[in-house]
Amino acid sequence: MFTRLMALLVLALTLPFAAQAQDWQGEWKATAEKAKSQTLKPIVAGEEAYSLIFAEFTKKFGIKTEPTVARPSVALARFQTEQKNGQFNWDIWMGGTSNMSNVASPAGLLEPMEKYFISPEVKDPAVWRDPHFIFGDRKRSVFTNANRVEFYVLRNNSVLPEVKVETWDDFLNPKLKGKIAIRDASVPNAGTFALATAYGVKGEAFLRKLLKDQEPKFYENPQQLDAAITRGSAALSIGLEAFVWDKCRNDGGCKEIDNLRQFGAATSAGLSVPKNPPNVEAVKIFLNWFLSKEGQEFWVKAWAEKNTSGALSMRKDVAPAKGHEAYLPDFTKPENYVFVSSEKGGVEVDATIKIFKEVSGH
Repeated sequence: MFTRLMALLVLALTLPFAAQAQDWQGEWKATAEKAKSQTLKPIVAGEEAYSLIFAEFTKKFGIKTEPTVARPSVALARFQTEQKNGQFNWDIWMGGTSNMSNVASPAGLLEPMEKYFISPEVKDPAVWRDPHFIFGDRKRSVFTNANRVEFYVLRNNSVLPEVKVETWDDFLNPKLKGKIAIRDASVPNAGTFALATAYGVKGEAFLRKLLKDQEPKFYENPQQLDAAITRGSAALSIGLEAFVWDKCRNDGGCKEIDNLRQFGAATSAGLSVPKNPPNVEAVKIFLNWFLSKEGQEFWVKAWAEKNTSGALSMRKDVAPAKGHEAYLPDFTKPENYVFVSSEKGGVEVDATIKIFKEVSGH
């Protein structure tokens, strides 16, 4: 009698889960079938890894993609203009998440992401390293599949080689006056994130001295910032994206330039769904694949193939690429970081932008 009761209890507990599994698989199959007639239209940052990801997605599911490359700040301006005019042209936005979390989400330019999730594997918060850091915004519209420590300070060792730069205080060395190049931090970008970290560590007075007393040169164009450090007109640059330096090193250049890793900021790479995406089924298939174990393993592989840092995933079951482990934040001590590209770091970023505008006049 007891055995029979136990069997009935197990059956009663199992049937709902079996039905649930069957339900999502049925939804997945129907969605995938509709998506085959659609073309996914993502707008992405310039990193070459994204082209590998979309090629793999098309190969696996037979869904075409037409990606457009644009820096996050450019993509943001495009969304603002187009949506204001009633145009909804994009399905996915991928890249650094600062503009997504701190500007696009509060402005209502993005969709809540969880309504596009189908797979139980993606829905389960237990698969992620820290559930508090998988969404970059309170509306849960920006999924940060990779939180990583980035290093935005470069040193040209051939310029003022006698000057040591080991702590933030060393940036105030009088010998460095006029020899520091900084990316225009009047909007969120790599320069803003680096300066926000300095603000978080050293405070407002330090940041004002750096921006004013050291007479740095400000560059709106990252290419100009790159030229300043590589050609030796600056000893230090603040705000050049890591992938630019990575590519230079991979191509055999930048031998006299070091990436100063003691000045790291916690940044996020992720994705969001712009408001009213035109190809909803293709969006669902992409999100559920990309955020699965398989998709995140491919993400790590693709990122490592094109970059020397940051090949990480927030999934617990996906290991960092070999040699990239040091870029994974310690989520047992998240208070040690300024997560500059999420709403959690918005206070430091906003304060930095305000100070920069006041000092620089930009």
